[in-house]
Amino acid sequence: MKNFDYLEPKTVAEACALLKQHGGEAKVFAGGAHVTILMKQGLIEPKSLVNIKKIPELQGIRYDGVEGLVIGALVTHRELEISTLVREIFPVLSEAEKEVANIRVRNMGTVGGNLASGEPLTDLSQIFIALDAKLEISGPSGERSLPVEELFVDFYTTSLAEDEIIMQVVIPPLPAKSGIEYIRFSSSSVVDKPCAGVAVRLTLDKEDVRIARIVLGCVGPTPVRARRAELLIAGKKLTAEVVAEAGAIASQECSPTSDLRGSEQYKRAIVGTLVKRALIAAYDKALLA
Repeated sequence: MKNFDYLEPKTVAEACALLKQHGGEAKVFAGGAHVTILMKQGLIEPKSLVNIKKIPELQGIRYDGVEGLVIGALVTHRELEISTLVREIFPVLSEAEKEVANIRVRNMGTVGGNLASGEPLTDLSQIFIALDAKLEISGPSGERSLPVEELFVDFYTTSLAEDEIIMQVVIPPLPAKSGIEYIRFSSSSVVDKPCAGVAVRLTLDKEDVRIARIVLGCVGPTPVRARRAELLIAGKKLTAEVVAEAGAIASQECSPTSDLRGSEQYKRAIVGTLVKRALIAAYDKALLA
């Protein structure tokens, strides 16, 4: 690991100014779960690290009935897992976090860092997309809002500019009669990165599906919405036949590659199964909501 300058701004504005000043030679450092590994492997050699860990405006979790759940970029996976507020409002997040890596990583890794890394084998992104979450992003030219769905571009590549920082994730309140389910599958152990992860959110009108989000993760360079499967179930009651067809369609809407976690065919089969299970679970939750 080569020597680097260590910078510790006190505000988001100062951090963005430093990133702009140093251009592509500076990297943001929060929990360090991603950046540290890349540096040790020699994959990146930044001349400066901008440590944002102590900036107060990037911390904390809060909720109100209009804006929704607001998660600061520096909130750790562990904080999200054990938050009483998160468990009450969006328990799907707490449940998913229990299976993220291991306790050491969950205590260090941050929500903002996880998203900004563009990591394709992760869990949070597909849940956020299913919930129509947005990012509040800050840069030298000001702040902007971006749907989480539009953040990811390719493997480990996002639409963030080099001098921009994610400030927070905002999840709007769920409409009435809504249910969400997330199911991940790991081919080796619970601490392994997932082979596939499927998030399904349904909002009903009586017993018919009014809004559908089916998001497939870990089976392509970025999370992807299974839009053809969503269109199939929209306006319908979920019967066994509809669920089976949606699973089959969704399995063809991703781009898995063969690797140590399974072949392309294997991963498509897993996606189809997870979509069917998640649809049934989300539908049952929505009926009870």
